[in-house]
Amino acid sequence: MPAEWELHSQTITVWPDFASILDEKTLQAARLEVSAIADAVAQFEPVTMYTQHQNVEMAQDTVSQDVKVVGLEASQLWVRDTGPVFVKDVRNGQAIALSMNFNYWGGKFPREGDETAADKIASTMSTPVFTAPFQAEGGGIEVDGEGTLLATESSIINSNRNPGLSKKQLEDHFSLTLGVKKTVWVPGIRDYDITDYHIDALARFLRPGTVLLGKPPANAEAEVISAYEEARRILSQETDSQGRAFQIEEILEPDLSKMPGEHFSEASETIASYVNYLVVNGGLIVPRFGVGDADDEALQRFREFFPSRRVVQVDINTLPKLGGGIHCATQQVPAI
Repeated sequence: MPAEWELHSQTITVWPDFASILDEKTLQAARLEVSAIADAVAQFEPVTMYTQHQNVEMAQDTVSQDVKVVGLEASQLWVRDTGPVFVKDVRNGQAIALSMNFNYWGGKFPREGDETAADKIASTMSTPVFTAPFQAEGGGIEVDGEGTLLATESSIINSNRNPGLSKKQLEDHFSLTLGVKKTVWVPGIRDYDITDYHIDALARFLRPGTVLLGKPPANAEAEVISAYEEARRILSQETDSQGRAFQIEEILEPDLSKMPGEHFSEASETIASYVNYLVVNGGLIVPRFGVGDADDEALQRFREFFPSRRVVQVDINTLPKLGGGIHCATQQVPAI
């Protein structure tokens, strides 16, 4: 499985529908944020935005002509989780779309059609589809392109995803389907949010051998601080698939109490993480949460981490309320 920083052919998004967000005001706000993300990505590479057929014209009006809007039976905006991930077929070097059996984050929502989104998206690209022998979401796996995978136990080794499968069996499946040579697990937090604490809001590879950790503020919930501390402890003692000790970088996450909007008062339902960024061709798309100096400091850190990429901030307020961010709402398609 290629790393996110490798060359992309495009990025895909989903403009959400009432089936996934029932409150109209929230839906409209989420749509505008997804459109802003799509326009930001389109500065660097092609973007395809999927939406219900009846919404195509309305969606196109919210984005530039650089974004291609395609009708598809898909409602959930979290395409990182509902859609396919893309791997390289070792037999011929071509791309394969991998469906990881999306089950609404362990059955937390009723089935409404997005359980087949991976197959439907792949069909629009004429890309062959392989169904994984396990259940996971794209936001739950982080790879370095050299055979190392990071994941939280809470979101994968969980009876709501993979009942009866052991850690060893899952690692064997990762090896077969993702080309993983070594999986590094951190605990995460079961039942904390709809995802059971995906890795892409906690730890990301900056490059092979280097991991970026999101450090919670001092007033964060105790279980969040504990999850961070345990992840740091494990990573400081681990090596990657090549035997390298991890270099750990950190970025201070936003203080939820300072974020605009009354919905941020319920912190446990809000996932606001600078680590939930998207790497694109020649650039980096990062969140801006409206917390002043913290946003500015995060921007400076990203410029230090990615000196050869142009960093673009996108304002998001509603997506964190819904439990995700920029990375969750996008999926890169590698140029294989």
